[in-house]
Amino acid sequence: MTIKEFYLRLEAFQLRRLNEQQDLASLAWLNQAVQATTGSTNHPRAKYTKFNQFFDRKGLERKIRRDFGDEYMLEDGKPKGTQTFAERLAEFERLKAKGLIDMNAWRKEGN
Repeated sequence: MTIKEFYLRLEAFQLRRLNEQQDLASLAWLNQAVQATTGSTNHPRAKYTKFNQFFDRKGLERKIRRDFGDEYMLEDGKPKGTQTFAERLAEFERLKAKGLIDMNAWRKEGN
């Protein structure tokens, strides 16, 4: 297993754990919805009105993806795949035009 494969598996493991944490948070959310209140005993209100206030999945997922340096994620969490692909394709064409890329290198590797 290469180091890249290791880090990819580690990232996948952490994302799987994030799913488990979300499941646990959902159970805790339902529990707190019944029990957690603010205000006086005569006029209680729920402490959290939305699940996102209680468990910020998008923020936690962004943190995991940033930790592993996923370049396809912007700060706002939206993928930038088309922009990245276009930049890489332009770089490939530039290097190919300079003769720095051997299009038959894959054939030579087995020898």
